Amino acid sequence: MSSNPAFRPSRRALTRAAVVAAVLPVVALSACSRAGTNTASASAAPSELTFGTQAGPPSLNPAVGDPAYGATYQWAYDPLVVMQPDGTFAPGLAVKFGYVAGSSNKVYELTLRNGVKFSDGETLDAKAVKTYLDYLRAQKTGSLAPLLANVTTIDATGPMTVRITLKSSDPSLTFNFAQAFGLGNIASPKAVANPSTLDKSTAGAGPYMLDAAQTVSGDHYTFVPNPNYWNKDRQHWKKVTLRVIANPSSMIQSMRSGQVQAALGDPTTLSAAKSAGLNVIAPPQAMSGLNLLDRSGTISKPVGDVRVRQALNYAVDRKAIAKALYGDEALALSQYSLTGQAAYDTALNERYPYDVAKAKQLLAEAGYPNGITLESIDTTVAGLNKLMQAISGQLSAAGVTLKITTKPGVNDYVIGMLSTKYPTAVMGYGLANMASLYAGFINPAGPFNPFHYKDAELDKLYAQYYAANEEQGAALQKQINARLVEQAWSVPVVGAPLSYYTTKGITGLDATSGNSGVPWLTEIRPAG
Repeated sequence: MSSNPAFRPSRRALTRAAVVAAVLPVVALSACSRAGTNTASASAAPSELTFGTQAGPPSLNPAVGDPAYGATYQWAYDPLVVMQPDGTFAPGLAVKFGYVAGSSNKVYELTLRNGVKFSDGETLDAKAVKTYLDYLRAQKTGSLAPLLANVTTIDATGPMTVRITLKSSDPSLTFNFAQAFGLGNIASPKAVANPSTLDKSTAGAGPYMLDAAQTVSGDHYTFVPNPNYWNKDRQHWKKVTLRVIANPSSMIQSMRSGQVQAALGDPTTLSAAKSAGLNVIAPPQAMSGLNLLDRSGTISKPVGDVRVRQALNYAVDRKAIAKALYGDEALALSQYSLTGQAAYDTALNERYPYDVAKAKQLLAEAGYPNGITLESIDTTVAGLNKLMQAISGQLSAAGVTLKITTKPGVNDYVIGMLSTKYPTAVMGYGLANMASLYAGFINPAGPFNPFHYKDAELDKLYAQYYAANEEQGAALQKQINARLVEQAWSVPVVGAPLSYYTTKGITGLDATSGNSGVPWLTEIRPAG
């Protein structure tokens, strides 16, 4: 298979990055916190922020962590690159970044910002960045090291210049260095020399640093201003407290009572949050629907027939499901990219209009005039079982019966999906670009492709995409998207939102499909 080694991480790592990151915001991993209350009067601008999140990370070390915990890491770690709401990239700790001209996109260079210090007083320079990235890519745990598997060397070519040489081009490198994945959350070389200190403290170059004395791991995390921060204008708060509130309804109650001013939302409480008077920011982020895992027909011959897979796509009324479950039919999704992303193609929205008669016709042509029965697995996490019930109800009208096994937790669901006992499964996969889609969904080693299915045409397109420049890459991403739609790799139904809630008087939380639903959280500030 012709593919980029950067997207051949271990199954364990991909499971965490692709599966957990998609559903973690609603996993109940810890008890509702009672710490931290903002007591500022309604007439004065608040000086403290309390941000609600559903889970705290097992370690505060960004090098062994997971993008799912970015809402914690961001306060202490500025990224090398900032992904803006429109999807473009802007300077972070690096003021210049990109592939060196004439290098066939195999040599990537970073020019660092002058005058930056870490919270422990160490200086950010090329040696510090090299030290951290070399440390990160040597890690055996966490989700980030595989993203640098394609790197051959990292060199400090000048006091403030870092050169990264790759085996082959990686079109996602800049994206990976931004806040969504957090590969560019650089820690101090002093801390890297004693990495255990990063488990329960921070040593970043971000606007805040952890106050360990006011922190209880898994319950609440208190951040205070980093005295060495390079841009004092971005330190909007005297204190930031992250409260872990696992129950989505409790999160809304905490915001209504004024204990929390901004929070990660939950797709099952969007309507409740709006009714509570909260500002709801909910850009589509995760491709959710029915994954047709057994495309080779290994245990289910029908799923191996592209006509059957196409029939399933015709048999689902996406807009009706999006309206019923999420209150917004605009969330309906029929492709492998979202509005604002490079691969998105409006024309693909019309490839599978809701048409039960067409679905039955295709099933008959494939040799199943009396319909089919398919085993499937889902989970109660993030309300994905409700989505499956809706899909199942609509498929039944076309003569397709889903026999669903429901698992209550992420781990049991993942184990079941990887077992190859089920030809189909519910899916929730965060969308960014075609390279990140490859990592867990198309890669034969990825968790969302447990039958290791390959497609020669996709292999060819990906080989071209990895070697392409930015302009060529955008066109190739559209071709990859179109191939996936035509071959009906799955039944995308909704672009489930990655949601955030804020109270009145709070601004700066700009989550969009363009930045993959992951804003630069340290831009949250008092309005006015």
